[in-house]
Amino acid sequence: MLKETCEATLHLIDEIDYSKPTPKTLLTALLERTIELIDDGYKVDDIMFTTFELIGLVKTGSISENQAKKFKSDHYSETESLLNKINELRDNQNGGNLEYLIELSDTGEKGGAKNKKHHFFKIVEKNNVKSNNESTKDSNSIRYEPVKLPKPNWFAKPFMSIKLTSWRLFIYAAIPLITLLLGCALFVQSFITPSTSELVIFVLFIIIAIYVGKLIFPFYEANHLRITIAPQWLMRFSQLTAQIESIKLDKKRKNGRSYRRLEFVIYEGKCPICNNIVEVEKGKRQFKGRLIGICNESPREHVFSFDHVTKVGFMLN
Repeated sequence: MLKETCEATLHLIDEIDYSKPTPKTLLTALLERTIELIDDGYKVDDIMFTTFELIGLVKTGSISENQAKKFKSDHYSETESLLNKINELRDNQNGGNLEYLIELSDTGEKGGAKNKKHHFFKIVEKNNVKSNNESTKDSNSIRYEPVKLPKPNWFAKPFMSIKLTSWRLFIYAAIPLITLLLGCALFVQSFITPSTSELVIFVLFIIIAIYVGKLIFPFYEANHLRITIAPQWLMRFSQLTAQIESIKLDKKRKNGRSYRRLEFVIYEGKCPICNNIVEVEKGKRQFKGRLIGICNESPREHVFSFDHVTKVGFMLN
């Protein structure tokens, strides 16, 4: 039964809207490897993967223990969430009559450091499968998930994912510094050789700098606050909101801090009160300076906090 269920799950992965690619890649590799081992004659109860083996399915090269822990904390829960979505889709396609679904489980860490935790698929009764909203236990809390990204505009494609490493990090840091130095130079020049043309050039520079600054400021805000609302020029006309998230990379700088990647994402949730879509937007009035979740059917009353780390929010008064 496990092989047939893995195959059915594998065929549905691409039908799920999910903006982050790593959970899809990891789940696909894990399903394919499980099917291969069953075909090779392994007993179902013996098909398990340590965290290192699990990561090795999608990453090559040596992996440190800290890197393994970081990878798991970043992607494992999202992989479980993706699997739950596929379970729901399979059940819906079968008219809600499926008796058994698939679950990603683990052995726990028992018996000391040498007995590492192992991960595996198991078949469970439908009523025992972890809910996609397991952490949202009442109508005052909500679970956010990244959704599938729409096709970007051609001019926005280079900005969908930016690794701030090597020359990219240098340009990223140099842009505001060069702008500041150039502005100071033009300001001083207008005093040394005052003329109408010098003043016009200085004023035009200020106007252009402010305009361009507004276009690219979210990229700097995201790196400072770890997530922010994406600028409108990155979105399709039909989009109301999206986010830029700063994601920690395994590679570290000389000062010990990790390099980061700026990723275009869209987080949404299902309103626990009315089951409509909750979108993440920039807070106003008493919520100024925060990102909050706003229900698109009751935007005044159904308002929730948003935490991009836990991906959980709670109703705001």
